[in-house]
Amino acid sequence: MSSFEKVIDEVWAMHDRKQKDYGAVGDPFANVRASKDFGIPGWVGCLTRANDKMKRLQAAARGQNLVNESVRDSLLDLITYAAIALVLYDEVGK
Repeated sequence: MSSFEKVIDEVWAMHDRKQKDYGAVGDPFANVRASKDFGIPGWVGCLTRANDKMKRLQAAARGQNLVNESVRDSLLDLITYAAIALVLYDEVGK
């Protein structure tokens, strides 16, 4: 298995674990779809969360010490948010 495949497997496993905390029965993306309650499409709301991860990564790249989440964890989350955003984007037929 390549390094890339190992990362994808890790992302899948992390996503599966986190959905137990954030998803809803029948809708694993309920937490990011909730942005629709504010008039924001789910895929755009997901990008907002991805942007939060980017801000953390930018801070780390500038040398700031991240306290609550590692760079690696932020990168894994960023991959996941990008994939979720794509699923939600495809659902609306863009």
